[in-house]
Amino acid sequence: MTATSPGGTTPTDEAVRRRIAAARLWAAHQAPYLASAVFALRPVILEAAAGDDTGAPVADPEFRAFPADTRWNLHVEPGTALATPVEEIGWWMLHQVGHLVRGHAGRSPVRPGPGEQVSHAAGAIRDEAAHRWNQAADAEINDDLEAEELHGPTGVVSPAELGLPVNRTAEEYLPMLDVLAEALGRGGRALAESIDCGSAVDGVDRTYEDTGSGDGLTTLDRELLERTIAAGIQDRISARSEVPSGWRRWAEERLRPSINWRARLGALIRRGLSTVAGQVDFSYHKPSRRAGAYDRIIPPSMVRPVPDTVLVIDTSGSVTNELLRRLLAEVTGIIDGVAGPARRLRAFCCDVAPHPVQVVRRASDIELVGGGGTDMRAGLAAALALRPRPDLVIVLTDGETPWPERRPSAHVVVCLIGDGGHAPDWASVARIPADAAPRVTARGES
Repeated sequence: MTATSPGGTTPTDEAVRRRIAAARLWAAHQAPYLASAVFALRPVILEAAAGDDTGAPVADPEFRAFPADTRWNLHVEPGTALATPVEEIGWWMLHQVGHLVRGHAGRSPVRPGPGEQVSHAAGAIRDEAAHRWNQAADAEINDDLEAEELHGPTGVVSPAELGLPVNRTAEEYLPMLDVLAEALGRGGRALAESIDCGSAVDGVDRTYEDTGSGDGLTTLDRELLERTIAAGIQDRISARSEVPSGWRRWAEERLRPSINWRARLGALIRRGLSTVAGQVDFSYHKPSRRAGAYDRIIPPSMVRPVPDTVLVIDTSGSVTNELLRRLLAEVTGIIDGVAGPARRLRAFCCDVAPHPVQVVRRASDIELVGGGGTDMRAGLAAALALRPRPDLVIVLTDGETPWPERRPSAHVVVCLIGDGGHAPDWASVARIPADAAPRVTARGES
């Protein structure tokens, strides 16, 4: 299967182009917030498969999804295009835009590694992992299309019809589909038809992409286009127009400013420590500088307390010990800079219940124990029950836990790991990426 020249003028090519143009208009009308993406698709008309007795091209089921590649080329097989209703072609355009804009090729677990050259021919049998990823990515997109009352052709994955939760990512759907496919397979039924959406979904080149499809959007073009789409979605949200929740979430993440999490975490911890350290008090532990001015009276001196800090570490199993140790090194390094390196810290691990408190000097001295569920209500209650009571509580968690409804008596800083989870409104929050890279400190700790 090869591509024809974009400038071809055969009657079949002209008929195909007219149907593609009509499908673009239909798709842009159905989802205006994706119109710029729909018109950015570059149709590449492939060589027609063998015709019937009259010479008319015959639809090729391998191209029913109008597969796209990562350069935003839409590969169109003439027989399939002429046999498919315009509305269905438009639906597939919106579907392929979803794969491209959501970056499924870059997120694919089966994409080739650096330096690897892998390609599939049309109709080739893909391995089970690639096939299942295609279905999981389809599920992420199709629930948003269904939210717009745009129901797909027969045989496509539908989270609603399969009884799966909506508004999930492909990574979340992947294990669900594995379990569901196994259950259906025991009854002799298939999860869905085998549909190939092209390299736009898994990052593996197809052989039909090699000829005539080298053109397309550059990296800069794609960057500008995605920002335009995200800004348009935000404008619609501001105007109180309906946008599916999956596209809302994508636009928010796409336009979210990049924040240096280390700088924010350091600022929050220093602010909490300095607030406590600034609370001066009277003490008789050392004589006052003004004692000589008084007769028979021993005046107290003013002291500035060293903030007492407790670390509460979520060890439920959803966060790796390696990442926790990296973050503990960051946190203790910041505390050392404010309270001094000789300061001892109290720390304890918490899953559904708090484990015994540990008194340490360095992050490497903390023993990470626990597993199972998480309940930070128990963790914070245990922290505040310590004597002396802490001035600052630092919580390391992924946020998949219940929290106390009321603000605790101590200042709380939550290091929220990963993109999910949540923290209460009364806490100071620093969002930490789940793939946070280690940083070598001045003392050589990572």
